[in-house]
Amino acid sequence: MEIKKKYIIGISVCVLLIVSVFFIFNQGKSNERVVTEYFELLKKKDYKQMYQMLNQKTVYTPTQKYFVEKYKEIYDDIGADNIQVKILDEKNDIVKYQISMDTVAGTIEYKNKIGVKNEQIQFNNNLIMKDYKDGCKIKVTTYNPEKRGRILDRNGKVLAEDGKGYSVGLVKGKLNGENDYGQIAKYLETDVETIQKKMSASWIKDDSFVPIKTVSEITKNGLVYNGILNISGVKISTVGIRTYPYDKVASHVVGYVQNVNAEDLKKHKNEGYNSTSVIGRSGIEAVYEKQLRGSSSGKIDLVDKNDKVIENLCALEIDKSPQDITLTIDIDLQQSLYNEYQNDKSASVALNPKTGEVLALVSTPSYSNNDFVLGLSTDKWNALNNDSNQPMMSRYKQTYTPGSTMKPITAAIGLE
Repeated sequence: MEIKKKYIIGISVCVLLIVSVFFIFNQGKSNERVVTEYFELLKKKDYKQMYQMLNQKTVYTPTQKYFVEKYKEIYDDIGADNIQVKILDEKNDIVKYQISMDTVAGTIEYKNKIGVKNEQIQFNNNLIMKDYKDGCKIKVTTYNPEKRGRILDRNGKVLAEDGKGYSVGLVKGKLNGENDYGQIAKYLETDVETIQKKMSASWIKDDSFVPIKTVSEITKNGLVYNGILNISGVKISTVGIRTYPYDKVASHVVGYVQNVNAEDLKKHKNEGYNSTSVIGRSGIEAVYEKQLRGSSSGKIDLVDKNDKVIENLCALEIDKSPQDITLTIDIDLQQSLYNEYQNDKSASVALNPKTGEVLALVSTPSYSNNDFVLGLSTDKWNALNNDSNQPMMSRYKQTYTPGSTMKPITAAIGLE
């Protein structure tokens, strides 16, 4: 009797376990979990999988391709990053949530609700962006400080500042086809292939000015004197550039700026840089980039097909203007040392023995930081890199064996 009782209890427990397991596995995902998974895909920018989670009857577009392109267009344009989603409430197949994300113009944050049925997302346009409607688009406007801070020596003499350059370019509709490309290339110390590549851009119209090369005032005057403007379609316009008055004398210390590249844009994402920005590439220009550049501002608007603003999603105001940087360098002393050793492989360092201030840092032979701003041709870049005298190397940063220069000091100590 006892054995039979245990047997019945055992069967009952087994049945209960089976029923429980069956119930658990057939319970499905909670609505909250479905929504969480959907936004995890958004964080990963896996728009194809997001589309697969939608109830197809609610999707505003019939094709996955259009859905993916729309999401990519919007979230790439605003530089969406650090996307955070917080579930606020869940009731009657409706999940309320709050979403926030960092963008190129500050933080976008808003609340929304989403329907979930049979583990499928009930799509609505606000899932794309707050107040989004069919035909809307995102408009990103960024403002960078017009001026970059100056670099000064200890006496206020300018070592780097925003100055004036000249852009030599072509107007397609006024050119004699490509017949003069060879002559233009010779004037600008470039090649025909470079000109052809720049003139093949899709945005170019017959009256568009297409910049080919930026030059200094001296170079511009030489080009004009030699008759470059006599070629049909050639035009010269004034542009703002970074200038270095002391050029080779202080190039290793001051450094130079260049246009940003893809790697810079990735590294400094959401810092207001765009394809036309410049960035400090070496020396003081690079070390004090944030101070010299200042802060950017911008805004992100939701606009209709006529560019009329429907909703301002976020705005970031400038909170820091570009700053001037004053060095301890005495440029007159720097110039004097450079003149003395400019043809030698040398490093010269002058210090104030009482304060430790660096008064001069000279490395020779040197290079022109103005050339980097204006743009180096491939031939010039190769010549600079292959120069056995290594003009790009900052010799004062290297370590050297003291050698015989220490002997007089040792002898003096011994005599003392």
